[in-house]
Amino acid sequence: MIRKGSLYNARNAEIFIVIIFEIIFIALYIQSLLIGDVTRSLWPLIAIILTLVPFVFEWKDKVSLPYGLKMVVPFALFLHVAGGIMRWYWELPLFDKLAHVVSAIALGLILFTMYQYLDYLEYVKKKPFFKKRIRIFKTQERDVLAGIFVILVIFGLAWECSERIIDLLYLTTYNFGLVDSVTDFAGDIIGVIIVLYLVHRSMETIPPGEHLDYLLVEHAMDNRSGKPELLPIGEKPEFL
Repeated sequence: MIRKGSLYNARNAEIFIVIIFEIIFIALYIQSLLIGDVTRSLWPLIAIILTLVPFVFEWKDKVSLPYGLKMVVPFALFLHVAGGIMRWYWELPLFDKLAHVVSAIALGLILFTMYQYLDYLEYVKKKPFFKKRIRIFKTQERDVLAGIFVILVIFGLAWECSERIIDLLYLTTYNFGLVDSVTDFAGDIIGVIIVLYLVHRSMETIPPGEHLDYLLVEHAMDNRSGKPELLPIGEKPEFL
């Protein structure tokens, strides 16, 4: 059961952590200028903007994103931005593998949120994105898990290929050969396993008859039942 007070405190903690990451991105921007790394100085600025996107999304669509998503996104961005500017990619053993694990988790949670948003458009907004749902497996959970798995694997392979291409074009050293690619992809798979477990546990909390938007929308249940009152943002019914 999720208590209002504990959820409120968790949301405040999430916002506090995001603010800390934003301050770190500003510091990394200053650091990149001090060391003359003009090219990478754009990365912290992009990270600042991307970190704010989930908050804009919540405000625009009056939804409450799953707890933790707004923290893991800037964490993944921080690892990539700091890894380049601070040279951690080349100086800290296994740092690159950690970045791959966290990035896979962040991307997987974003994909899961996109699935929730599709249900939000269909069942709350009454404006489905697709005219007809494509069902591969018997349950929606299996479709979601399979979709996230396939997309993450494709993205991981494409990322390794892009690193190799960048090294060839610009004579950089982001990829250190076959062993590096294999271990990077192993990090991706670890992240995929973690995010699939999180998605599975999250979908287990959806009551019978509800859809994925239950995890996303602050007042979806009231809209469907015709009740005038709205649940506070992030609040879930007491039977959770």
